[in-house]
Amino acid sequence: MKRVLLSIFLSLCTCAPALAQGGATGALAGVVEDASGAAVPGADVQIIEQSSGSRVRTVTTDEHGNFNALLLPVGSYVIEVRAKGFSEAKTMGVAVRVTETTQIKMALQVGQLTQSVQVSSQVTAVETNTAATGENIGSQTITDLPLPTRNVQQLLTLSSGASADLTDAGQLGRGDIRMNVNGQREGYNNVQIEGISVSDYNVSELTNTPLPSPDAIEEFKVQTSLYDATQGRNGGGNVNAVLRSGTRDFHGSLFEYFRNNVLNANDFFFNQNGAPRPAVRQNIFGGSLGGPIAHAGSQGFFFVNYQGTRHVHQRDFPDGSLRSLAGKPCDDASTRLSGSGDARPGHREPAEFQEQSIRRRGRRLANSFLASD
Repeated sequence: MKRVLLSIFLSLCTCAPALAQGGATGALAGVVEDASGAAVPGADVQIIEQSSGSRVRTVTTDEHGNFNALLLPVGSYVIEVRAKGFSEAKTMGVAVRVTETTQIKMALQVGQLTQSVQVSSQVTAVETNTAATGENIGSQTITDLPLPTRNVQQLLTLSSGASADLTDAGQLGRGDIRMNVNGQREGYNNVQIEGISVSDYNVSELTNTPLPSPDAIEEFKVQTSLYDATQGRNGGGNVNAVLRSGTRDFHGSLFEYFRNNVLNANDFFFNQNGAPRPAVRQNIFGGSLGGPIAHAGSQGFFFVNYQGTRHVHQRDFPDGSLRSLAGKPCDDASTRLSGSGDARPGHREPAEFQEQSIRRRGRRLANSFLASD
């Protein structure tokens, strides 16, 4: 047993650096110029993650003053530029988004290197490095938009060309939303979380796949066309989701969303038949906590999240009576309401009712053929 635990511990230790290098990423490209607009070659560019304060990358500008930083984790960054004969320049809040390359232009002022000047850099809002189309959805947008079942997949169709079924209360945190992009089949989509494919490899669909809570997602992007081979293996939509991480400060949240039959209006047909409201109780609750490990995150950062769901839906009339939609007995089992039936659109009756309905329809079809002969 000790050997097994030791093997697991060593595996986790050796895999940690590899995991840190994976996941969906973005990029940063820019140019450093002086006050006259001339290029500044050989400038030292420091890229610092704003939330954790950790130095992520150090690059040097080329002879044309250009620099590139690839495979950056998604987030907000502070850019510091130092060059001989110029004051240090710093700009904050440069956003790097998943699958996108952020363009930035920084201007240096003549002065001593010991001087520091906070500048307002020019960030290009339009993606000019690729022709890929799609929509990037950040954590603030995820929080602001309504999610009746807390299933973040309901927001995937915000990108142009994407369509899906209407929201169903039964899709509670599961990957049951069928999304089609530009008229292609659902199996043509490629869905990745932190750069890892989560699609069903059997049918290449996102069906009954556990999904993270909306509070655990930093951002996601749905690319609908013209993306390159680095972002997907299928020809439909390409979905990239990035999870949140801890910061230098402790942050947490608690939430609960609920539905209750006391707050719901009764169904029209139930009122017509004098039946009371059926019980519908739905509670979605949870919380999250993130922060540093040890002082100032010297040992790393952590983020944990939990979301629970309690759902009670009464599937028949509260008095257990057998009624039809019109208030009269009905012979067709497909529209029958009973203790095991339901009149909701898309509801499937129990097997015995389906079998009776199929046999009855089969006899009618056979009789119609015999009558035609």
